[in-house]
Order: sequence, then C-alpha cells, then structure tokens
Amino acid sequence: MKTENNYKGLTPLAAAISLALAAPIAFADEETVKEEDIEKIIVTSQFQQSLINRIPVKPKELPFTLNIVDSDLLDARNFARPIEALTTLPNIFRTEDRRGTGGTGFLSRGFEAPILVDNRVQNNFRGTGARDSSFVERYEVLKGPASIASGPVGAGGIINTVTKSPTENSAANVKLRADQFGSTGVDFDVNAGELDNSGTVLLRVSGAYRDFKFDADEVSRKTTALRPVAIFNLSDATSVKASIAYTKHEVTPPAGFPLMENGDIPDGIDTGTFAGYQNSEGEVEDTLVNLEVSHEFLDNLKLTVRGSKQQTDFDYKNTSGLYNYRGDAGLEAMAAYPQTAVADSEATFLDAQLAYTANFWGQDQNIVIGVAHDERLFDRRFNGYGVDGPFSIADIDQPRYGDGGTGEPEPFTLNNSELESIFAETALRPTDKLTIVAGIRYDQLVQDTTNWRRGNEYLVSFDDSELTMRLGASLETSENINVYASFAQAFVPQFGLRSDSKPVPAETSDGFELGAKGSAFDNMITFQAGVFHTLRNNVALQDPNNTAGGPAFVVTAGEVKVKGVEFSSDIYPTDGLNITFNLGYTNVDVTEAGDDEITKPVFPELTGSLYVNYEIQSGALEGLSLGGGLRHMGERDGPKVTWDSQSIADLNFGYQINEEIEVSFDILNLTDELYVENTFQNTVNKLTGSAVLGAPRTAVLTLNWKI
Repeated sequence: MKTENNYKGLTPLAAAISLALAAPIAFADEETVKEEDIEKIIVTSQFQQSLINRIPVKPKELPFTLNIVDSDLLDARNFARPIEALTTLPNIFRTEDRRGTGGTGFLSRGFEAPILVDNRVQNNFRGTGARDSSFVERYEVLKGPASIASGPVGAGGIINTVTKSPTENSAANVKLRADQFGSTGVDFDVNAGELDNSGTVLLRVSGAYRDFKFDADEVSRKTTALRPVAIFNLSDATSVKASIAYTKHEVTPPAGFPLMENGDIPDGIDTGTFAGYQNSEGEVEDTLVNLEVSHEFLDNLKLTVRGSKQQTDFDYKNTSGLYNYRGDAGLEAMAAYPQTAVADSEATFLDAQLAYTANFWGQDQNIVIGVAHDERLFDRRFNGYGVDGPFSIADIDQPRYGDGGTGEPEPFTLNNSELESIFAETALRPTDKLTIVAGIRYDQLVQDTTNWRRGNEYLVSFDDSELTMRLGASLETSENINVYASFAQAFVPQFGLRSDSKPVPAETSDGFELGAKGSAFDNMITFQAGVFHTLRNNVALQDPNNTAGGPAFVVTAGEVKVKGVEFSSDIYPTDGLNITFNLGYTNVDVTEAGDDEITKPVFPELTGSLYVNYEIQSGALEGLSLGGGLRHMGERDGPKVTWDSQSIADLNFGYQINEEIEVSFDILNLTDELYVENTFQNTVNKLTGSAVLGAPRTAVLTLNWKI
C-alpha cells in the first residue's frame, strides 16, 4: 500500500483522527504508519461514525483538542464500566448515576458532556442508552464548543461512542470477567466478515450478559445487550449500513444518604451500607435503530444520508434516597419517599450531507453542506407518595420496604422539541503547511414543556434560532509539530423545570482555544496542549434551594466564564515501556447571575492521571505486563459543602498466554479510598441529599479469548 493513497476516499475526518491520536504513531511521518492501521482507517471511514466526520483532515491539522480512548486502553484500565476510563483524561469528571442503570455521565470543562453514539445525540436519561461496552470500538472526546461538527450538543465538550463495524476478515472474541463481590459477565463479538465471498454483504454481532454484585449485598444490576450490524455494498459507488442496538438493565439501585452539614460522611456509613428499600427495583429497555446510505456521484463528490430512531422505557419504584428534610445537623431525622415512576423517551434523527473535494493552490480543498432534523419526546409520570421515616442514623442498615406509592403514575413532565438545522463546513489549504477549518450553522428550535405539580398544569413554550460559526487554523511549524488557534460558538437546547414556570432558554457560547500538538525525539513523545477561554450565556444550573420531596428545579445564570489549560502526553522511553500523563485545570466563574440566586457548577479545578506500564519483551516471562497509576480529582466547591480532593490508585497485570488468550488481574481503588462520587446531584436544604460513594477496592479477573 502506497502512502500517497492513505487518505483516498476518506469522507469522514474522524477515522484519521481517531486511529492517529490513539496510537504512538499519532504525529509521525506518513511513511511510518503501519499498513494494518491504514486498512482499519479506510474501513471505518466509509461511514460517518466519528465526531468531525465530513472532511478529510489529517490529525495534526485539527485546530482543537481531541482525546481518544480506544479498545486497547479500555482493556488495560478494565473498569467495571469501561467508559469510566475517560476519568483519566484532563478536565473530565464522572457524575454518578444513582439509579445504577448501567450507564454513567460526565462533565467536561465544568459542564455536562453529552454522550453521542456514532456522532448522533442519544437519549441518556439516568445513564441509559444504546452504548453498551460490548458494542464499543473507541470513545472520542472533543473539548469545547462542537456546534458545527455535531449540532447543538454542548459547549464544554462532547463524548462520542464509535461502535463496532463489520470488516472483511472474519474473527470472534469472548471476554469473561469476575470480581471479588461475585460479579460475573460475558461479552462477545463475532465479525462474520463477507457473507457472500464478494464483499457485497458484511455482518457483525456484539453483545453481553452481566450479573453485577456490589459491596452492599442488596444492590444488584443485570445487563443484557445485543447489536447486529450489517454493511451492504450495492455497487462500487453505493453502500448501506444498518444496525439495531438493544440493551436492558434490571437493577436494585444503591439509593443514597445525606451528608453532614460540613460535607463529611457520617460515621458508620461505607460502601457496604445499603440506604435504600429492599424491594426497590428499576427496569430499562433501550432500542436504537440506525441506517446510513453513502453514494459517490464522482470520485470527489459524495452524498451521505443518515437516519436513526431510539426508544427508551424506564420503569422504577421505591428508589428514593434518604434526605435530611429537617436540616438536623445530627442526622436523626432522615426520610424517604417511596413511589412508582415511568419515563418514556423517543428520538428521531435525519440528516443529509454532500461533500465535495477540489484541487487548487496545489492542495486538496474540501467543502460540505448539509441539513438535519432532530425530534425529541420525553414523558415522565409519577404516582402519589408519602413521607417514610424519620430514620435514625443508627438504624440506616435496618431493612426497609416501600409501598410503591398510591395510585397509577400520572403526568409530571412532558417535553417535546424539534430542531431544524442547515450547515456548511470547509477545510482550506493555502499551502501544504497551513490548514484553515471554517463552518457556519443555522439552528431553529421549537420546544414545548408541560409540567404538572401541586395540582396545576403549566405549559411553557420556547422558540428560538441562532447562527453559529467555527473558525480555526493549524500551522505546521516543524516536521512533527503544529500550532493551532480556534474560535467556536454553540447553541444548546436545555430542558428543566423552573420554580417560576418560565421557559429555560437555549444556551449560547463563544469559545477560544490556542494549542500545540505533535511528537518529539523520533516519536518517543507525543503530546497535545491547549489553553481555552469560553463565555457561556443562559446556562441552566441546578437550584441550590430545592426542598426535599419537591421537583428538581433549575435556575439560569446570565453569564459563566470558563478558562483553563490541559495537557496530554504518551511517552515511550524504551521498548515495552509506556508512560501516560494527563493534567487539566479548569476555573468556572459565574460573572452574571441573571434573575436567580446562582452558585457555580461543582467541578474540580485540578484533574489528572499518571499511568506507567511495562511489558516484558523476552525470556520466560515474555508477554507479562505490569502497570498502575493514579487518577486525581481536586477539591470541589459545592453550593452547600466542599468536597475534599481524591486520588485513586489502580494496579494492572496482564499476561499473553498465546496469540489467542490473554488473562489480566486488576486491583481498582487499591487503597480503598472512601469518597463521595455524585456531587452533580441536587442539594436539599443545608445538606446534599442522596449521596453515593465511589466504588471500593475491587479485584477483577478477566479472560480475553480471540478466536
């Protein structure tokens, strides 16, 4: 394979980005790129799965920060929820899902980071969604506004889940996992390859069944997942990709408990404490259908049409956490609210994109134009409830049983929204060392929210539009180093309940970033570093004055200023030795409070990680890898309390028995650090309600068999 053909036919920018940034070859000369990596890029690039996916731009040309966590890194970290490996990245912080539904959420640069699936926004209520780890090829984390690339999806950053696609060569993989709490699970991935020996039809099926156990015996989670995906190459010019992703979670969630007024964890509470109801339960079913058609009219003119439909059903009862609704400092009056609830959501997405490549100034120039339609429905219903308690802190471990509330669930919140978009992007190359990436997007949002509370019905409508733009440039200053600068705007729809029944307006933002990326010392070190500054307007934040038992209201900040730095690097001092270092600093400051009493979001100013791994290269122990590291989250200032910083240590051991079988043993949270994880949750009076602790020390044994 000749290197001059490496990027031929790459309509998505993403494939090149993803593989190159994930591997040590990230900013090497094209001559050093391995042939098998190029083949993987080309297969992936046929369809638009990645974040910046319409224009073929080499990785070092990108004028913004992008981190990649691929399947190898997910296996190396081996977290119970593999996506939690993102917590090792700079300025990324995990928020706990206290319903325990198999998913989890994240903040980026201080604010919620929406999670996409194959570059499309998905439903993600309480951590549900069609992104089971058995479906995942890699995660891509784009920092800062991403409105042109992916629609109005967040100004702090977005996380894209790139799912597995069929490839020509058949293969299969089975992963078995168990831990000391009794959890067991099996993941499988069968790539059938070409079904007709001509490459016309390719098929791949992934899935999993897991039975999770926890330190608290009453907590449990069972997950079933299945995703078939097929590619139909109808001709040399036309291809179709179709998939159905199904996930189901059955849970007894951990619920939660209130903290002391100073933020301390009460004596006698640890990860083995069960603060919920013995008969609490939740069931989630999520189905996502995707279809994508790609047609090349000419070698330099390509049309892509995509569509998806997602349905999520969430039923749960008696999952309330404990609250100190009286505000007693001694925690002698905790209460809960047994209830039954139902949440249904639907999402319909359609878009069409036309990509064109021309050659002038001696370089390829790229442009894409497109339209998109995004329709959402979210219907949440509750039945009546009473107050159960008070419970003494001394009796927190006593078995409790909820009555499920009274009557059938009745309407509580109904959200409807339609978003119509038109966009255009271009990558211009005046010289072979300068790339200018520009985009413009128009969004028209119509949003209706009906909520029922205190016996009244409120209909709040919001209709707005915005023209946003992105402009960035990347300059090659030496053979292996590029510097970049970018400006990007965002328009982000927001849902929520305000206590005054006013609509929650869409958020707008302007973001600036300067940085550099590249490699040094003959690719011994690869790095990317950036400095950012973003002004965000009409940011919806959780109301710090919510009262126990009431709805979770939001308030709106007039202006929020976010600034910081981040640095990521991979170092390869010698064969078999890898050092990964990440460091991020984010400062979030509410500069205009708007109409409400505002406190800034809870986010650690300092985040970072350091991991070292060494694989023995020869001798009797060849193939044995030894590693470990630290994840650090700095102090977090909340609206009522301040959480201490935390450093979590992990140890990782692996051994390649033969070409097909690898076994690993991992100890996560080695020092058994006790810390509160869900600082994104609502606050109640003077305390933080429904606090949930981070995972305790966990020993994991994994067998990975490649057939």
